[in-house]
Amino acid sequence: MSASGFTPGQRRTVLLLVIAVIAVFAMLAGFIATSLRSWERSSPVPTRTWASPVSTPLPVPSPFPSPVVEEGILSQVQAARLFEQIAHQVETVRGLSPRAEVPLSFLDQRQMSVLLRQLYAEWAPEEQLVPYVALGLLPDVSLSPRAHRVVGVYVPEQEQLYISTGEQWGDADDQALLAHAYVQALQDQRFDLEAMRARATTTDAALAIQALMEGDAILLTALYHYGSVTLADRERLVELISRAQRPDYGTELDRSEIWTRLQHFPYWEGFQFVDALFQIGGWDAVNQAYTNPPRSTEQVLHPERYLEGADGPTSVVVPDVSAVLDEKWTLVVRDTLGEFTLGLYLEGLLPSDTAWQAADGWNGDTFVAWEHADGSQVLVWRTVWDSNADAVEFERALTALVIQRYLPARPVDPPDGLPGLWWEGDLGAVCVARAARHVIFVQAPDVNTLANAMGLLP
Repeated sequence: MSASGFTPGQRRTVLLLVIAVIAVFAMLAGFIATSLRSWERSSPVPTRTWASPVSTPLPVPSPFPSPVVEEGILSQVQAARLFEQIAHQVETVRGLSPRAEVPLSFLDQRQMSVLLRQLYAEWAPEEQLVPYVALGLLPDVSLSPRAHRVVGVYVPEQEQLYISTGEQWGDADDQALLAHAYVQALQDQRFDLEAMRARATTTDAALAIQALMEGDAILLTALYHYGSVTLADRERLVELISRAQRPDYGTELDRSEIWTRLQHFPYWEGFQFVDALFQIGGWDAVNQAYTNPPRSTEQVLHPERYLEGADGPTSVVVPDVSAVLDEKWTLVVRDTLGEFTLGLYLEGLLPSDTAWQAADGWNGDTFVAWEHADGSQVLVWRTVWDSNADAVEFERALTALVIQRYLPARPVDPPDGLPGLWWEGDLGAVCVARAARHVIFVQAPDVNTLANAMGLLP
Protein backbone atom coordinates (compact mmCIF):
# COMPACT_ATOMS: atom_id res chain seq x y z
CA MET A 1 0.00 0.00 0.00
CA SER A 2 1.29 3.46 -0.89
CA ALA A 3 1.94 6.33 1.45
CA SER A 4 -1.48 7.74 0.67
CA GLY A 5 -3.10 4.65 2.13
CA PHE A 6 -4.61 3.55 -1.21
CA THR A 7 -3.46 0.81 -3.49
CA PRO A 8 -3.20 1.60 -7.22
CA GLY A 9 -6.42 -0.27 -7.76
CA GLN A 10 -8.20 1.73 -5.08
CA ARG A 11 -6.89 5.03 -6.58
CA ARG A 12 -8.29 4.05 -9.96
CA THR A 13 -11.64 3.26 -8.34
CA VAL A 14 -11.76 6.65 -6.59
CA LEU A 15 -10.82 8.44 -9.84
CA LEU A 16 -13.58 6.66 -11.69
CA LEU A 17 -16.07 7.67 -8.98
CA VAL A 18 -14.99 11.33 -9.26
CA ILE A 19 -15.36 11.24 -13.05
CA ALA A 20 -18.78 9.67 -12.69
CA VAL A 21 -19.91 12.40 -10.25
CA ILE A 22 -18.66 15.12 -12.63
CA ALA A 23 -20.49 13.50 -15.51
CA VAL A 24 -23.72 13.37 -13.50
CA PHE A 25 -23.47 17.08 -12.62
CA ALA A 26 -22.72 17.93 -16.25
CA MET A 27 -25.79 16.04 -17.40
CA LEU A 28 -27.89 17.73 -14.70
CA ALA A 29 -26.63 21.18 -15.77
CA GLY A 30 -27.46 20.42 -19.38
CA PHE A 31 -30.93 19.30 -18.36
CA ILE A 32 -31.53 22.53 -16.41
CA ALA A 33 -30.31 24.72 -19.29
CA THR A 34 -32.46 22.81 -21.77
CA SER A 35 -35.49 23.10 -19.48
CA LEU A 36 -34.97 26.82 -19.09
CA ARG A 37 -34.79 27.32 -22.84
CA SER A 38 -37.88 25.16 -23.32
CA TRP A 39 -39.72 27.15 -20.64
CA GLU A 40 -38.61 30.38 -22.27
CA ARG A 41 -39.99 29.33 -25.65
CA SER A 42 -43.28 28.12 -24.20
CA SER A 43 -43.94 31.25 -22.12
CA PRO A 44 -45.12 34.13 -24.37
CA VAL A 45 -44.07 36.92 -22.01
CA PRO A 46 -42.31 36.53 -18.65
CA THR A 47 -44.44 38.51 -16.19
CA ARG A 48 -43.51 39.74 -12.72
CA THR A 49 -44.81 42.12 -10.12
CA TRP A 50 -42.67 45.15 -9.45
CA ALA A 51 -42.37 44.34 -5.77
CA SER A 52 -40.96 40.88 -6.44
CA PRO A 53 -38.89 40.85 -9.64
CA VAL A 54 -37.96 37.18 -9.30
CA SER A 55 -41.44 35.81 -8.57
CA THR A 56 -43.10 33.10 -10.67
CA PRO A 57 -44.11 34.46 -14.09
CA LEU A 58 -47.82 35.14 -14.63
CA PRO A 59 -49.45 34.01 -17.91
CA VAL A 60 -49.87 36.67 -20.59
CA PRO A 61 -51.86 36.21 -23.81
CA SER A 62 -49.88 35.44 -26.96
CA PRO A 63 -48.44 36.44 -29.38
CA PHE A 64 -45.33 37.72 -27.64
CA PRO A 65 -42.26 35.45 -28.04
CA SER A 66 -39.81 35.84 -25.18
CA PRO A 67 -36.21 37.02 -25.33
CA VAL A 68 -33.52 34.34 -24.81
CA VAL A 69 -32.78 33.32 -21.26
CA GLU A 70 -29.22 34.55 -21.14
CA GLU A 71 -30.26 38.13 -21.89
CA GLY A 72 -33.97 38.27 -21.10
CA ILE A 73 -34.00 37.24 -17.46
CA LEU A 74 -31.07 39.49 -16.53
CA SER A 75 -32.56 42.54 -18.27
CA GLN A 76 -35.94 41.89 -16.66
CA VAL A 77 -34.48 41.68 -13.17
CA GLN A 78 -32.56 44.90 -13.75
CA ALA A 79 -35.66 46.57 -15.17
CA ALA A 80 -37.82 45.40 -12.26
CA ARG A 81 -35.32 46.72 -9.71
CA LEU A 82 -35.14 50.13 -11.37
CA PHE A 83 -38.89 50.24 -11.80
CA GLU A 84 -39.33 49.47 -8.10
CA GLN A 85 -37.42 52.65 -7.31
CA ILE A 86 -39.52 54.69 -9.76
CA ALA A 87 -42.75 53.22 -8.38
CA HIS A 88 -41.77 54.06 -4.81
CA GLN A 89 -41.13 57.68 -5.76
CA VAL A 90 -44.44 57.91 -7.64
CA GLU A 91 -46.37 56.54 -4.66
CA THR A 92 -44.65 59.00 -2.35
CA VAL A 93 -45.22 62.05 -4.55
CA ARG A 94 -48.80 61.14 -5.50
CA GLY A 95 -49.74 60.03 -1.99
CA LEU A 96 -51.25 56.78 -3.25
CA SER A 97 -50.18 53.25 -2.53
CA PRO A 98 -51.27 50.26 -4.62
CA ARG A 99 -54.14 48.16 -3.32
CA ALA A 100 -52.51 45.15 -4.96
CA GLU A 101 -49.24 44.50 -6.69
CA VAL A 102 -49.28 45.77 -10.26
CA PRO A 103 -48.46 42.92 -12.68
CA LEU A 104 -45.57 43.69 -15.02
CA SER A 105 -44.99 42.11 -18.41
CA PHE A 106 -41.63 42.58 -20.10
CA LEU A 107 -41.59 43.00 -23.90
CA ASP A 108 -38.86 43.82 -26.37
CA GLN A 109 -39.49 46.66 -28.82
CA ARG A 110 -40.93 44.39 -31.50
CA GLN A 111 -43.32 42.81 -29.04
CA MET A 112 -44.28 46.24 -27.72
CA SER A 113 -45.11 47.38 -31.26
CA VAL A 114 -47.39 44.35 -31.72
CA LEU A 115 -49.17 45.14 -28.46
CA LEU A 116 -49.64 48.81 -29.36
CA ARG A 117 -51.09 47.97 -32.76
CA GLN A 118 -53.59 45.67 -31.07
CA LEU A 119 -54.55 48.39 -28.60
CA TYR A 120 -54.92 51.04 -31.31
CA ALA A 121 -57.22 48.74 -33.27
CA GLU A 122 -59.38 48.19 -30.18
CA TRP A 123 -59.72 51.96 -29.71
CA ALA A 124 -61.61 52.09 -33.05
CA PRO A 125 -60.28 55.55 -33.95
CA GLU A 126 -62.43 55.73 -37.10
CA GLU A 127 -65.56 55.71 -34.93
CA GLN A 128 -64.19 58.47 -32.71
CA LEU A 129 -63.56 60.66 -35.75
CA VAL A 130 -67.08 60.37 -37.21
CA PRO A 131 -68.56 63.60 -35.74
CA TYR A 132 -65.46 65.64 -36.64
CA VAL A 133 -65.44 64.30 -40.18
CA ALA A 134 -69.17 64.95 -40.60
CA LEU A 135 -68.70 68.53 -39.39
CA GLY A 136 -65.82 69.03 -41.80
CA LEU A 137 -63.23 69.58 -39.09
CA LEU A 138 -61.12 66.57 -40.09
CA PRO A 139 -60.46 64.77 -43.39
CA ASP A 140 -62.13 61.46 -44.13
CA VAL A 141 -59.16 59.11 -44.51
CA SER A 142 -58.32 55.46 -43.92
CA LEU A 143 -56.31 54.97 -40.75
CA SER A 144 -53.31 52.70 -40.29
CA PRO A 145 -51.82 53.43 -36.84
CA ARG A 146 -48.02 53.51 -36.49
CA ALA A 147 -46.61 53.20 -32.98
CA HIS A 148 -43.78 55.26 -31.59
CA ARG A 149 -41.03 53.88 -29.38
CA VAL A 150 -42.61 53.26 -25.97
CA VAL A 151 -40.87 52.32 -22.71
CA GLY A 152 -44.04 51.47 -20.81
CA VAL A 153 -47.80 51.37 -21.21
CA TYR A 154 -50.61 50.56 -18.78
CA VAL A 155 -53.66 48.75 -20.18
CA PRO A 156 -56.69 49.19 -17.89
CA GLU A 157 -58.71 46.49 -19.66
CA GLN A 158 -56.06 43.95 -18.65
CA GLU A 159 -54.96 45.66 -15.42
CA GLN A 160 -51.46 45.09 -16.73
CA LEU A 161 -48.36 47.26 -17.07
CA TYR A 162 -46.14 46.43 -20.04
CA ILE A 163 -42.48 47.49 -19.90
CA SER A 164 -39.94 47.45 -22.68
CA THR A 165 -36.73 45.51 -22.01
CA GLY A 166 -33.41 46.16 -23.69
CA GLU A 167 -33.50 49.78 -22.54
CA GLN A 168 -30.99 51.24 -20.10
CA TRP A 169 -33.53 53.81 -18.89
CA GLY A 170 -30.71 56.20 -18.06
CA ASP A 171 -32.66 58.87 -19.90
CA ALA A 172 -34.72 61.01 -17.52
CA ASP A 173 -37.48 61.25 -20.13
CA ASP A 174 -37.84 57.47 -20.24
CA GLN A 175 -38.07 57.29 -16.48
CA ALA A 176 -40.70 60.04 -16.54
CA LEU A 177 -42.73 58.00 -19.05
CA LEU A 178 -42.54 54.97 -16.76
CA ALA A 179 -43.69 57.13 -13.85
CA HIS A 180 -46.61 58.30 -15.99
CA ALA A 181 -47.56 54.71 -16.86
CA TYR A 182 -47.36 53.59 -13.23
CA VAL A 183 -49.54 56.40 -11.88
CA GLN A 184 -52.21 55.29 -14.36
CA ALA A 185 -52.09 51.86 -12.75
CA LEU A 186 -52.61 53.48 -9.34
CA GLN A 187 -55.51 55.52 -10.72
CA ASP A 188 -57.13 52.39 -12.06
CA GLN A 189 -56.84 50.51 -8.77
CA ARG A 190 -58.27 53.43 -6.82
CA PHE A 191 -60.85 54.91 -9.20
CA ASP A 192 -61.63 52.23 -11.86
CA LEU A 193 -60.77 54.01 -15.10
CA GLU A 194 -62.82 51.71 -17.31
CA ALA A 195 -65.99 52.33 -15.29
CA MET A 196 -65.42 56.08 -15.50
CA ARG A 197 -64.98 55.94 -19.27
CA ALA A 198 -68.14 53.87 -19.59
CA ARG A 199 -70.15 56.64 -17.91
CA ALA A 200 -69.05 59.15 -20.55
CA THR A 201 -71.67 58.64 -23.28
CA THR A 202 -70.83 61.63 -25.52
CA THR A 203 -67.70 62.91 -27.24
CA ASP A 204 -67.70 65.97 -24.99
CA ALA A 205 -68.03 63.97 -21.76
CA ALA A 206 -65.34 61.50 -22.89
CA LEU A 207 -62.87 64.34 -23.51
CA ALA A 208 -63.63 65.76 -20.05
CA ILE A 209 -63.04 62.40 -18.33
CA GLN A 210 -59.79 61.88 -20.25
CA ALA A 211 -58.70 65.37 -19.23
CA LEU A 212 -59.10 64.50 -15.54
CA MET A 213 -57.19 61.22 -15.85
CA GLU A 214 -54.39 62.55 -18.04
CA GLY A 215 -54.20 65.85 -16.19
CA ASP A 216 -53.65 63.93 -12.96
CA ALA A 217 -50.96 61.74 -14.55
CA ILE A 218 -49.23 64.71 -16.21
CA LEU A 219 -49.18 66.69 -12.96
CA LEU A 220 -47.60 63.75 -11.14
CA THR A 221 -45.06 63.33 -13.94
CA ALA A 222 -44.19 67.04 -13.79
CA LEU A 223 -43.52 66.79 -10.05
CA TYR A 224 -41.54 63.57 -10.53
CA HIS A 225 -39.52 64.87 -13.50
CA TYR A 226 -38.95 68.50 -12.54
CA GLY A 227 -39.52 68.59 -8.78
CA SER A 228 -42.19 71.30 -9.03
CA VAL A 229 -44.93 72.48 -11.37
CA THR A 230 -43.31 75.93 -11.54
CA LEU A 231 -40.08 74.51 -12.98
CA ALA A 232 -41.82 72.13 -15.37
CA ASP A 233 -41.52 72.63 -19.11
CA ARG A 234 -45.20 71.99 -19.73
CA GLU A 235 -45.15 72.11 -23.50
CA ARG A 236 -42.25 69.69 -23.75
CA LEU A 237 -43.78 67.32 -21.18
CA VAL A 238 -47.16 67.27 -22.94
CA GLU A 239 -45.49 66.61 -26.28
CA LEU A 240 -43.33 63.84 -24.78
CA ILE A 241 -46.25 61.97 -23.22
CA SER A 242 -48.84 62.51 -25.94
CA ARG A 243 -46.37 61.34 -28.58
CA ALA A 244 -45.60 58.19 -26.58
CA GLN A 245 -49.29 57.38 -26.09
CA ARG A 246 -50.75 58.38 -29.45
CA PRO A 247 -49.90 56.85 -32.83
CA ASP A 248 -49.20 58.48 -36.17
CA TYR A 249 -51.44 57.54 -39.06
CA GLY A 250 -49.27 58.45 -42.03
CA THR A 251 -52.02 60.57 -43.60
CA GLU A 252 -53.03 64.20 -43.87
CA LEU A 253 -54.69 63.72 -40.49
CA ASP A 254 -51.24 63.95 -38.88
CA ARG A 255 -50.80 67.37 -40.48
CA SER A 256 -54.11 68.74 -39.23
CA GLU A 257 -53.77 71.44 -36.58
CA ILE A 258 -57.28 70.68 -35.33
CA TRP A 259 -56.41 66.99 -34.92
CA THR A 260 -53.30 67.96 -32.94
CA ARG A 261 -55.41 70.19 -30.69
CA LEU A 262 -57.95 67.42 -30.11
CA GLN A 263 -55.16 64.94 -29.35
CA HIS A 264 -53.53 67.34 -26.90
CA PHE A 265 -56.70 68.37 -25.07
CA PRO A 266 -56.62 65.66 -22.36
CA TYR A 267 -52.93 66.42 -21.74
CA TRP A 268 -52.69 70.20 -22.04
CA GLU A 269 -56.10 71.44 -20.90
CA GLY A 270 -56.33 68.47 -18.53
CA PHE A 271 -53.03 69.55 -16.94
CA GLN A 272 -54.38 73.09 -16.42
CA PHE A 273 -57.61 71.75 -14.93
CA VAL A 274 -56.00 69.33 -12.45
CA ASP A 275 -53.34 71.87 -11.50
CA ALA A 276 -56.12 74.31 -10.57
CA LEU A 277 -57.62 71.69 -8.26
CA PHE A 278 -54.21 70.85 -6.83
CA GLN A 279 -53.38 74.48 -6.06
CA ILE A 280 -56.56 74.81 -4.03
CA GLY A 281 -56.76 71.48 -2.22
CA GLY A 282 -53.72 69.36 -3.06
CA TRP A 283 -54.09 65.71 -4.00
CA ASP A 284 -57.23 65.40 -1.85
CA ALA A 285 -59.01 67.77 -4.23
CA VAL A 286 -57.79 65.78 -7.21
CA ASN A 287 -58.92 62.50 -5.65
CA GLN A 288 -62.32 64.00 -4.89
CA ALA A 289 -62.75 64.90 -8.56
CA TYR A 290 -62.93 61.19 -9.41
CA THR A 291 -66.13 60.91 -7.38
CA ASN A 292 -67.53 64.01 -9.11
CA PRO A 293 -65.72 64.21 -12.46
CA PRO A 294 -66.08 67.10 -14.91
CA ARG A 295 -69.05 66.47 -17.19
CA SER A 296 -68.07 68.67 -20.12
CA THR A 297 -65.10 70.33 -21.77
CA GLU A 298 -66.62 73.60 -20.56
CA GLN A 299 -65.84 72.60 -16.96
CA VAL A 300 -62.30 71.60 -17.95
CA LEU A 301 -61.69 74.87 -19.82
CA HIS A 302 -63.13 76.88 -16.90
CA PRO A 303 -62.05 75.11 -13.67
CA GLU A 304 -63.63 77.88 -11.59
CA ARG A 305 -67.06 76.82 -12.84
CA TYR A 306 -66.39 73.23 -11.88
CA LEU A 307 -65.17 74.32 -8.45
CA GLU A 308 -68.24 76.50 -7.99
CA GLY A 309 -70.42 73.45 -8.55
CA ALA A 310 -71.86 74.58 -11.87
CA ASP A 311 -74.43 72.25 -13.37
CA GLY A 312 -73.53 69.92 -16.17
CA PRO A 313 -74.62 70.49 -19.76
CA THR A 314 -78.30 71.04 -20.53
CA SER A 315 -79.97 68.36 -22.62
CA VAL A 316 -80.83 69.63 -26.11
CA VAL A 317 -83.56 68.01 -28.19
CA VAL A 318 -83.19 67.52 -31.95
CA PRO A 319 -86.25 65.79 -33.44
CA ASP A 320 -85.82 62.94 -35.89
CA VAL A 321 -85.97 64.49 -39.35
CA SER A 322 -85.71 61.14 -41.11
CA ALA A 323 -89.47 61.40 -41.67
CA VAL A 324 -88.79 63.96 -44.43
CA LEU A 325 -85.85 61.98 -45.87
CA ASP A 326 -86.13 58.88 -48.04
CA GLU A 327 -84.67 55.44 -47.37
CA LYS A 328 -81.38 56.37 -49.01
CA TRP A 329 -80.48 58.51 -45.99
CA THR A 330 -78.68 56.97 -43.00
CA LEU A 331 -78.19 58.42 -39.52
CA VAL A 332 -74.41 58.47 -38.93
CA VAL A 333 -74.03 60.38 -35.67
CA ARG A 334 -76.00 61.86 -32.77
CA ASP A 335 -73.67 63.37 -30.19
CA THR A 336 -72.80 66.26 -27.90
CA LEU A 337 -69.61 67.98 -29.08
CA GLY A 338 -69.14 70.63 -26.40
CA GLU A 339 -67.46 73.99 -26.00
CA PHE A 340 -63.99 72.85 -27.03
CA THR A 341 -65.09 71.39 -30.38
CA LEU A 342 -67.34 74.38 -31.00
CA GLY A 343 -64.43 76.74 -30.38
CA LEU A 344 -62.21 74.77 -32.78
CA TYR A 345 -64.95 74.95 -35.42
CA LEU A 346 -65.23 78.73 -35.16
CA GLU A 347 -61.46 79.21 -34.94
CA GLY A 348 -61.06 77.52 -38.31
CA LEU A 349 -62.13 80.71 -40.09
CA LEU A 350 -62.47 83.41 -37.43
CA PRO A 351 -59.86 85.22 -35.30
CA SER A 352 -58.94 83.12 -32.27
CA ASP A 353 -60.16 85.66 -29.69
CA THR A 354 -63.49 86.06 -31.48
CA ALA A 355 -63.97 82.29 -31.77
CA TRP A 356 -63.30 81.41 -28.15
CA GLN A 357 -65.22 84.40 -26.79
CA ALA A 358 -68.22 83.28 -28.84
CA ALA A 359 -67.85 79.68 -27.62
CA ASP A 360 -67.79 80.84 -24.00
CA GLY A 361 -71.27 80.69 -22.53
CA TRP A 362 -72.04 77.27 -24.05
CA ASN A 363 -74.57 75.33 -21.98
CA GLY A 364 -75.30 72.28 -24.11
CA ASP A 365 -75.68 70.98 -27.67
CA THR A 366 -76.78 68.08 -29.83
CA PHE A 367 -75.20 67.41 -33.22
CA VAL A 368 -76.94 65.06 -35.65
CA ALA A 369 -75.80 64.02 -39.14
CA TRP A 370 -77.55 62.01 -41.87
CA GLU A 371 -75.72 60.83 -44.99
CA HIS A 372 -77.16 60.02 -48.40
CA ALA A 373 -76.01 57.15 -50.59
CA ASP A 374 -74.47 59.73 -52.93
CA GLY A 375 -72.38 61.21 -50.08
CA SER A 376 -74.43 64.36 -49.46
CA GLN A 377 -75.33 65.28 -45.87
CA VAL A 378 -77.97 66.84 -43.68
CA LEU A 379 -76.42 68.33 -40.54
CA VAL A 380 -78.32 69.72 -37.56
CA TRP A 381 -76.41 71.34 -34.68
CA ARG A 382 -78.65 72.81 -31.98
CA THR A 383 -77.04 74.65 -29.07
CA VAL A 384 -78.25 76.28 -25.86
CA TRP A 385 -76.48 79.15 -24.09
CA ASP A 386 -76.17 80.56 -20.59
CA SER A 387 -77.95 83.78 -21.58
CA ASN A 388 -79.66 85.47 -24.50
CA ALA A 389 -76.59 87.69 -24.88
CA ASP A 390 -74.33 84.62 -25.20
CA ALA A 391 -76.69 83.18 -27.81
CA VAL A 392 -76.66 86.42 -29.81
CA GLU A 393 -72.85 86.53 -29.74
CA PHE A 394 -72.60 82.94 -30.99
CA GLU A 395 -75.22 83.56 -33.68
CA ARG A 396 -73.18 86.49 -35.03
CA ALA A 397 -69.94 84.47 -35.03
CA LEU A 398 -71.61 81.50 -36.72
CA THR A 399 -73.12 83.78 -39.37
CA ALA A 400 -69.68 85.27 -40.12
CA LEU A 401 -68.23 81.77 -40.42
CA VAL A 402 -70.97 80.53 -42.77
CA ILE A 403 -70.41 83.41 -45.18
CA GLN A 404 -66.72 82.45 -45.44
CA ARG A 405 -67.02 78.68 -45.29
CA TYR A 406 -69.71 78.31 -47.94
CA LEU A 407 -68.38 80.74 -50.54
CA PRO A 408 -70.09 81.75 -52.71
CA ALA A 409 -72.94 82.02 -50.18
CA ARG A 410 -75.95 83.69 -51.80
CA PRO A 411 -78.68 84.92 -49.39
CA VAL A 412 -82.04 83.18 -49.82
CA ASP A 413 -85.43 84.25 -48.45
CA PRO A 414 -86.67 81.60 -46.01
CA PRO A 415 -89.58 79.70 -47.61
CA ASP A 416 -92.99 79.39 -45.94
CA GLY A 417 -92.12 81.90 -43.22
CA LEU A 418 -89.43 79.67 -41.68
CA PRO A 419 -87.04 81.47 -39.29
CA GLY A 420 -83.38 82.35 -39.59
CA LEU A 421 -80.84 83.50 -42.14
CA TRP A 422 -80.56 81.30 -45.25
CA TRP A 423 -77.85 80.91 -47.88
CA GLU A 424 -77.38 78.78 -50.96
CA GLY A 425 -74.05 77.92 -52.55
CA ASP A 426 -72.01 75.29 -54.32
CA LEU A 427 -71.84 73.21 -51.12
CA GLY A 428 -75.61 73.25 -50.57
CA ALA A 429 -78.05 75.27 -48.49
CA VAL A 430 -77.42 76.54 -44.94
CA CYS A 431 -79.52 78.15 -42.23
CA VAL A 432 -78.65 79.86 -38.92
CA ALA A 433 -81.57 80.65 -36.62
CA ARG A 434 -81.95 81.77 -32.99
CA ALA A 435 -84.86 81.49 -30.58
CA ALA A 436 -84.03 83.06 -27.20
CA ARG A 437 -81.09 81.05 -25.77
CA HIS A 438 -81.13 78.40 -28.53
CA VAL A 439 -79.16 78.69 -31.77
CA ILE A 440 -79.55 76.17 -34.58
CA PHE A 441 -77.31 75.47 -37.57
CA VAL A 442 -78.62 73.32 -40.41
CA GLN A 443 -76.93 72.24 -43.63
CA ALA A 444 -78.63 70.34 -46.47
CA PRO A 445 -77.82 69.58 -50.12
CA ASP A 446 -80.53 71.98 -51.37
CA VAL A 447 -83.09 74.54 -50.20
CA ASN A 448 -86.01 72.13 -50.48
CA THR A 449 -84.39 69.51 -48.21
CA LEU A 450 -83.34 72.28 -45.82
CA ALA A 451 -86.91 73.60 -45.65
CA ASN A 452 -88.27 70.09 -44.96
CA ALA A 453 -85.80 69.62 -42.10
CA MET A 454 -86.36 73.09 -40.63
CA GLY A 455 -90.11 72.49 -40.64
CA LEU A 456 -89.65 69.73 -38.05
CA LEU A 457 -87.24 71.58 -35.75
CA PRO A 458 -88.30 73.62 -32.72
